[in-house]
Amino acid sequence: MKKITSLFLTAIICSMTLFVGCSSDSSSSAEPKPTASTDTTVKTTGNKIQINDSTLGEIWITELDGVPQNKLNNDNFTSDSTFKYYSENGKAASLEGIDISSYSGDVDWKKVKDSGVDFVIVRIGGRGYGDEGALYTDDRALEYIDGAHNAGLKVGGYFFSQAINTEEAVEEADYVKSILGDLKLEFPVAYDWEIIKDEDARTDNVSAAEATNCARAFCDRIIEHGYKTMLYSPSRELYFKYDLSRLADIDIWYCEYSNLPTFYYQFSMWQYSSTGKVDGIDADVDMNICFTGVADYD
Repeated sequence: MKKITSLFLTAIICSMTLFVGCSSDSSSSAEPKPTASTDTTVKTTGNKIQINDSTLGEIWITELDGVPQNKLNNDNFTSDSTFKYYSENGKAASLEGIDISSYSGDVDWKKVKDSGVDFVIVRIGGRGYGDEGALYTDDRALEYIDGAHNAGLKVGGYFFSQAINTEEAVEEADYVKSILGDLKLEFPVAYDWEIIKDEDARTDNVSAAEATNCARAFCDRIIEHGYKTMLYSPSRELYFKYDLSRLADIDIWYCEYSNLPTFYYQFSMWQYSSTGKVDGIDADVDMNICFTGVADYD
């Protein structure tokens, strides 16, 4: 999702044998082609499902028991030059938001609020690459949280993880708490763990079982610290790296840069672009929509 120190992550060509995160640091600013159809799934015999994923293409998955399905009606999405919106029965059923890190630079929070932004998710910190895997704090996290709150925005956070075991995942959650202290957040603290495909990345060889264990450990610990939590991920990790049946009680913040979402299971928030523009921020920002029908955030 984010830049790590001075490293800019480049887009990776998708294939079924590789895992890659949905990164807002892609070197390409081109938006994906529109989703061809709102009919994104075809159920076949038994529990086998065909998915027409905008990133992965046509794939097949085994339907998981106990994992809620996506009930959004893609015909209910609208958009303008800045945001996407969702409605149900003619009434607004979404909040519009952005997520940022220190790379976003100076922010005029009043202009951000006046532009129509309802919420902001701030990078709190992360873990670096390599054997050391040092923890770091986003040096503008607290400034951003304070500024957003003062402007009347709802605020959440995320942590860029490179955890390779549950001990590190818990350490990361505790580190988040040490940064936030007694700060209250209206939106969740998200666990952002990605397959990077970089020679120094720590996560690339982590097994699916251990990746799921790490997500479970981080999110459980964040809840212990008094915050809501969610799992940030693109479809590849969600389908092929995580066992969602073990994470079914955790909200999903889904990343797919497309005109319409194609993910089969329920998600509470959707990151749909990494090249958004809002008043008050000169840099590109990640654009998000939160579905009030499935998310219970104050």
